[in-house]
Amino acid sequence: MKRIKLIYNPISGDGGFKNELDLVIKNFQENGYLVEMLRTDKNGMECDFFNQSISSWENTIIVVAGGDGTVSQVVNIMIKNQIQSPLGVIPMGTANDLGSYLGMSRNIEECCKTIIENNQIKMDIGMINDNYFISVASGGLVATVPQATDVRLKNTLGKLAYYLKGLEEIPTFRPISISLESPDYQYEGELLFFLILNGQFAGGFKKIAPRASIIDGKFDVILFKNSNLPVLARLFVKLLRGEHINDPNVIFFQTNELVIKPYCNKNSIMIDVDGEAGPILPLFIKNKSKSISMIVSEDRKDKI
Repeated sequence: MKRIKLIYNPISGDGGFKNELDLVIKNFQENGYLVEMLRTDKNGMECDFFNQSISSWENTIIVVAGGDGTVSQVVNIMIKNQIQSPLGVIPMGTANDLGSYLGMSRNIEECCKTIIENNQIKMDIGMINDNYFISVASGGLVATVPQATDVRLKNTLGKLAYYLKGLEEIPTFRPISISLESPDYQYEGELLFFLILNGQFAGGFKKIAPRASIIDGKFDVILFKNSNLPVLARLFVKLLRGEHINDPNVIFFQTNELVIKPYCNKNSIMIDVDGEAGPILPLFIKNKSKSISMIVSEDRKDKI
């Protein structure tokens, strides 16, 4: 029997997925799938849901309706429990970096059609200390934004809420000091923020890592040097255009592993992992090449 294990976050994005639930079930059932559902809540995700009534994972697709944080939670459970079923994403969050990168439509019926077509790629996953991430780990200025942005504001303004919150944080922000070691680059000193990217998209920015690929076994690492406001404003414009990589105030390199520690820094450093609060330093980060099967749109399959 073909089976869909559907996990949905009722508050992702504008919270509208519950209004589409019947349409989603209809599309999957009409294509011969038995649909089982789990609604996430503040207590987290029930790991037992992934093992209930399944004697074999053959012919099973796991589907996540939510943002990057919800997808990341599911990926952590899958990898830690060695579940190798393909994973499909219905993008319902604020930024939806992974879903966008994979070409998953915001139109529910089109997205269900893509999941049913079941075109797959083997995707890299990032490991950070004892957990995993799908898109991005960051520290410093940008790391405070997703966690500090009011949920109601995100639901109303979408990605614009992140930009407004980021601008609000700039005047009071103090640079961070880190020590970074990798086989490909070493750094010690002050930064405004750092980004460790698995794919090209982060925080709704689609050109933040123009050279990245989620199947190349490497991270794109971007370090933003401590800069004054006029320089930061120019950098932001370049960031929107994807022209920041070669700026003298930006350090860019690729690597498959790195260690980040505090360096001459008395204040704690905020870490964000896929839009959620991350671990405290030190960070031990590795690229786990081609660890999970992701469903991708036909149009995007050969462009990733």
